[in-house]
Order: sequence, then C-alpha cells, then structure tokens
Amino acid sequence: MNATPELHALDRLDEGFELGDVTTEYILLRACVLRLYREQNAAEMPLEEAERFNRAIDEAIRLSVSRYTKARERTLVALDRIAEEGLVSSDVDVLLSKMLRVLLETTASIDSAAIFLREGELFRLKASVGTEEDVSSGFCLRFGEGFAGRVAVEQRPLELHDAAHDPVVMSAALRRNGTRALYGVPLMEGETLIGVAQVGSRTAFEFSSSDKLVIRTMVHRAAVLISHAQLVARERAARGEAQEARSHLEAMVQQLPVGVAIAEAPSGRLVMGNTEFERIWGRPFFASATISEYQHYQGFHLDGRPYAPEEWPIARALVKGEKVAGEEILIQRSDGTFRFTLQKAAPVHAPDGTIQAAVVTILDITDRKKAEEDVRRAAEFRERFLGIVSHDLRNPLSAILTSATVLRDDESLGARPLRATQRIVRSAERMVRMIADLLDFTRGRLGGGIPITSRPANLRDICRHCLDELESSHPERQLRLEAEGDFQGEWDPDRLAQLAGNLGKNALDYSSEGTPVEFTLRDEGDTLCIEVHNEGAPIPADSIPHLFEPFRRGAEEERRSPSGLRLGLYIVHQIVQAHGGTIEVRSNAEEGTTFMVRLPRHSVGGRNGRASPE
Repeated sequence: MNATPELHALDRLDEGFELGDVTTEYILLRACVLRLYREQNAAEMPLEEAERFNRAIDEAIRLSVSRYTKARERTLVALDRIAEEGLVSSDVDVLLSKMLRVLLETTASIDSAAIFLREGELFRLKASVGTEEDVSSGFCLRFGEGFAGRVAVEQRPLELHDAAHDPVVMSAALRRNGTRALYGVPLMEGETLIGVAQVGSRTAFEFSSSDKLVIRTMVHRAAVLISHAQLVARERAARGEAQEARSHLEAMVQQLPVGVAIAEAPSGRLVMGNTEFERIWGRPFFASATISEYQHYQGFHLDGRPYAPEEWPIARALVKGEKVAGEEILIQRSDGTFRFTLQKAAPVHAPDGTIQAAVVTILDITDRKKAEEDVRRAAEFRERFLGIVSHDLRNPLSAILTSATVLRDDESLGARPLRATQRIVRSAERMVRMIADLLDFTRGRLGGGIPITSRPANLRDICRHCLDELESSHPERQLRLEAEGDFQGEWDPDRLAQLAGNLGKNALDYSSEGTPVEFTLRDEGDTLCIEVHNEGAPIPADSIPHLFEPFRRGAEEERRSPSGLRLGLYIVHQIVQAHGGTIEVRSNAEEGTTFMVRLPRHSVGGRNGRASPE
C-alpha cells in the first residue's frame, strides 16, 4: 500500500500533472468506491469499515502528496542547477562537463556519467566522469552499436542491471570499474536526436523511480541547453557573438520553469526577467535602473525584517561577488499575498575577472513549506499523544504487575492458575518495556533528547549484567563476552545497560538459531568500543540508512518479529548521541552483522546531558 501512492505520485509528476490533480484523483476514487458499495449493498458502509477505508485513503493521499512534493522540489532544484550552469556556460565542452558534475551531485548512487553527441551516424563520447580514458581515446559508437547506440535507436530510456558483464556494453572502462546499474536517456531537441546521456553505479543494480525521474528531467533540460549552445557556437562563427548569444539566452531563459532575472554591473540595472519570474511576483517585470530601486520588490527575512535593496541576493552578487547558494525569502506580491521563495544568485565574470552581471534564480517553495508545516504539526500531535497515553498507562499497569506478582508467589495457587498468572506477569513486563520505549521516544523527539545522568561506572560490568539477563530469557542461545583492558569511565550506567540490552536482543531476534551472539569490548584509550555481532541473513543495503529511524520495519523484520514497536535501535542511537558517541553498522553474507558503538571514556554531556533531537 505504501509503495503504490508514491509510485502513482511519481508517475503523475512525470506526466505533468499538478498536485491538485493528484489529490482530486483520490477524492474521486473515494467517492466511486463509496457509491459502488451503496449500489451493491443497498446500505451505508458500517462505521468501523468506513473509518478504516477513510484512513487508508487519507494515508494514500498523505504519502502521494509527500512524494509528489519532494520529487517536484528535487526536480525543480535539479533544473535550477542545470539552468544556472547553462546561463553562465556558452561553450559546449564546458557546459557538458558542468552538467555531468550536477548529475553526480544530485543523485548519490551515481558514480559515473557520460554524454555522447551525434556526429552523423556516429555517437562520440564528448564528456565523462568515471570513464575519462574513453574520452581521451576518442571512444565512439555507430547508430545501434553498444548500449548508447541502442538507446539512440529506440529513442527511449533503457536500463541494464549488470553492465560490467552485459555483452551490449562496449566500454572497457565500465567493465573494469565493475559498473552494475547503467541508465541511458536520449538527448532530444523536439523530434531531433542530438545524443545520448548515460549514468552508472557500482553500488546499485538499479536506480529508484525517483532517481530516474530526476535523471530524465535533467537530461531533457540539458538537451535544450546543449542544442542552444551548439546553435550559439555555429551562429557565432557565422554572424558574430554578442547579439546572437543574447537572443538565444533570452529565449532559453524564457523556457525555464524557475524565475530568472539578470542585472548589469556596476549599476545594478535589471535587464530582464523571464515569464516565471513575473508569475512568482504576480506583476510585470520592473526594470529597476539602480540597486536602490530594488525597493520596488517587497521581501522579508524569516524573522520578519524587510529586505533592504542592497541585501537582495542579486545585489550582493553584483557588489561583493558573492555566490548565494540558497536563501529563503518571503515575498509580497502586487495583490498583497505572500509566497515563500528560495533564491540563488551568482556573479558573471568577464575574462579579466571583473563582474559583468549577476543572475538570480527564484523557486516558489510555498507548497513545500505548507506541506512541511502540516507534517510537522501532525507528527508533534502524534508524539505528544503517545507520551501522554504512555505516561497515564504506567500506574494501572504497575498495579496489574504488582498484583500478578503477588499471586504468582502464592504457594497455594494451583498449577493451572499459576501458568495463567505467569503469562500475565510476562505480558505486563513486556508492556512496561514498551511504555518505557514510548516515553523515551517522546522525550527524544519533543523534550530535547533522552536525558542522562553520568556517574562512574564499569562498562564490562554493565555488559556482563546485560548478558546474564539475556541468557536467562534465552537459555537455548550462546552469548559471549570478550573484554581486555580498562573499562572504567563516567556514563549513565542505566542508559548503557538499556543500550546493550537492546543491541543484544536485536542480535538474538535476527540471527539463526544455534549461532552465538558475541559482545566484544575494546579499550582504545580515551574511547571505548562495544561491538555486538551475530550471524544470519545480512541487512539489505537500502535498509541500513533507515535502521535508527523510529517505527521503521522491513518485510524481513515483519516476518521474523511481527510484534514490537521497532523503537529499540532508535533509542540506542539517542543514547549514543547523548553520551557524545557514534554508532556504525556493518552487514554482509560472509561476516554477518556487527553494530559498533564508540563512546568517550567520559561522557561529553556531563551530568544531566541530553541527546540532540532529530
């Protein structure tokens, strides 16, 4: 269910749907389902079933809107970066090199990228990152030859999952690098094929749908910029540079989906603003003659202070040569409404280094800010609710546990009632642990972090005590502790016992029966290291970045441990942070899984420290 709304959002974004269209589809889906139900059952849907149905639709809308907003922002930011490079780079070779760098920086899994440009029936490799030797050797392919040639023939994106061993790949560099995923996209200017762009990854067998959407969007925009750059180069040779370059630049800028304005140096005169610039401001472009006239554009810092003319990013780029990487500015439109914008600015230098002009790009992020605020409020309400409920449950649960414990210790109790009482005690103790986890979670999220109180303690003793408790509840499993050195320090021993217990239980839950769980302590001077190792199936690589997030559960985890809140590793991470330490995970089929915690011998938080909330 979670994947379908996200894939639906990416599909609609790729097809050019607006966010309102996406939510309208779900509204229509809800109405259609309810109408069909009434037609088939001749009655209203039962309240409980209707509530489940509406929660499912609401969750689908939330997931779809979140994915659409994040993907749209990511694609717009990528287009913004491509546009910036295109505005200041008219030379084709320079432009290609910069575009490849933007591709690599935008998608983390990409480690190689290449652009082939068409020369008649040949596709010559013009720029590359990760396979540079192919460029220097003049690597080229015929139409239909090799992977890029096949993309050119089919004129659609293609993907390989093991490029290093696929016979269609003709690049020795890609084979030597051990490239796995290889994604190729045709460079199309209208109906004309001008080349092929391809990206590769040595770590992933395929790119995600979101990554491929961003790659396609960037490549399509790059094709326009490359085509214009080629056209500018040809016309410069034929009719001179200045006027032609400017006309093509203006035509290109008008097509961009981000607001763009250009100002001359040193006066600050605004010489142009594109259509999107006017749409964002809700007014026709005003050609301010000087920087002081920028006061016609009303903007505010996030603390409410108005922007002075010389504070605008484009003014700082002109006067100081500053490159503004991204600044959130609240603007007031001509109709009095406000919009949140993200503004970037950069100076344009002449060959001698002097500033000729400055460019600003403006991205409307109002929808993103609203979505973030809605999600933040919902999350805060949920977490406060969990904290209140967990706190109020402790007293009645404590009474249940105390009474059940008294009954269990009554020697006159028969065998059958004794077993029932023991089940009550075990269940109550498990609920106590769950409530403690929930309270720690709400402290970590809303209370400034999990609190710690440091005092002298011995890490070996803490771990030994935890292993004794784990062995008593898992008598069939083998637990080992290896430690050599001085393990005296200053920490919160109760929290470290919680950390060791959670890591040990996690290792027991996700390891094969009959295999040991090993605790290893290392004295590293001012730092002490705890390693918890287990054998068994490795953690999937795409799950490792999310291991310490609350409530996260993968398919394998659901199968192996269907119960529980999935807060143990989140709390471990919070405890490590509170002590000023670090935690890492290493997992593969050959070596098994190892969690490595490093703690300073004396907690940096001191007494009554807290973990920083995430």
